Amino acid sequence: MNLPKISSLLLAFACTACQGTNFYSVNDDIKMGAQAFDEVKETEEVLYSGPEFDQVQRVTARLVEAARKVDPSIANSFNWEVCVIREDDTVNAFCLPGGKMAVYTGILPVAGSDAGLAVVLGHEIAHATLRHGTQRVTQGALTQLGIEVFTQSVEISDDESEREMATILAEVGLGLPFSRSHELEADEAGLTYMATAGYNPEEAVGFWQRMASKSAGAPPEWLSTHPSDSNRIRQIQELLPKVMPLYKSSEHGLQ
Repeated sequence: MNLPKISSLLLAFACTACQGTNFYSVNDDIKMGAQAFDEVKETEEVLYSGPEFDQVQRVTARLVEAARKVDPSIANSFNWEVCVIREDDTVNAFCLPGGKMAVYTGILPVAGSDAGLAVVLGHEIAHATLRHGTQRVTQGALTQLGIEVFTQSVEISDDESEREMATILAEVGLGLPFSRSHELEADEAGLTYMATAGYNPEEAVGFWQRMASKSAGAPPEWLSTHPSDSNRIRQIQELLPKVMPLYKSSEHGLQ
């Protein structure tokens, strides 16, 4: 693909894809998340009792209360719910649009404590309140529109190799950075939620150091949907002076 075509492609993206644009309403978030959550519970082994279930419910309740204090207009719109999935080899958690969350048992040993789990769940709750899920769907649709504008403008609609190259450039140049920026935004908001809930935000540094020890062989940051662990830790350390006063003044702080 030559330089003029690449320039045309970048212009097409610039005209169609804007971070923060969202075609969906809050009610759409709620409906989409609820439907997907029902499918998750039907297909996974979900726990409904036991110490792991109790821990996740306990930490989630405090964090949701904090989110409602910090971002009441959006957090109060959601019917928050979390499930625990029995999958010890999966070190992960996720939050669907509208506040439906899932935690895999494999992440609990890495979290190590309620405060460590609050790092994870605060981050996931932030994805919901920041409405990252439907923003990402919107961004994907706009990117596809940009590719179509590009292929029509440079008359390569029948050239599959160039269409494939345009798709790759769109993902590496727009989709992946978009996703990484969402992760860092959720880290920041998640720290605010956990501090407001009375969980020490300094625990986030240790959590991501433990995650880094498990991510050997990860792709370079520019080819990943997530920022590198070192960049996450650096941002967290920069944010700690801002959020520590929230923790110290919280109802549960310094207990």
